[in-house]
Amino acid sequence: LILNINAMAIFFTRDNFVLAFPLLAVCSTYAFFKFIPLQYGLPVLGVIALTLKARNKIIESRSTDEHIDKTIVQDLVSDEDALIAKQNEKAQKKLRKSEQKLRERLKAERRNTANKKKEAADEDDDGEIITAFAKGARGKKGR
Repeated sequence: LILNINAMAIFFTRDNFVLAFPLLAVCSTYAFFKFIPLQYGLPVLGVIALTLKARNKIIESRSTDEHIDKTIVQDLVSDEDALIAKQNEKAQKKLRKSEQKLRERLKAERRNTANKKKEAADEDDDGEIITAFAKGARGKKGR
């Protein structure tokens, strides 16, 4: 006989379990004390209660340890992040300084080349004036 689990889901739902839980608890408690003598049943219940309490304390202590570990890790990581950020800032400052020096050097070179061109143009003008003067004197004699 093979039962389809989906077909059984009609009867075993969470809503049905919530409604039936009080009746199940009362019946289970009655059956426990009816069929198990008190001299064995009470110590078993005590052991179960202590086990659950100890388990809850262990879970609680682990969760606080994890929380403490997480905060310690975050503190350490934030310190490392701060150091990395400082290093990045220093590297950016060096990069900006080198770029600024490069720009200044290029501006100075442009000024120098512009000044040299002006001086060369002035020298060429002087040379043209002198050659025109020299030609002019020869050309007048030939006429």
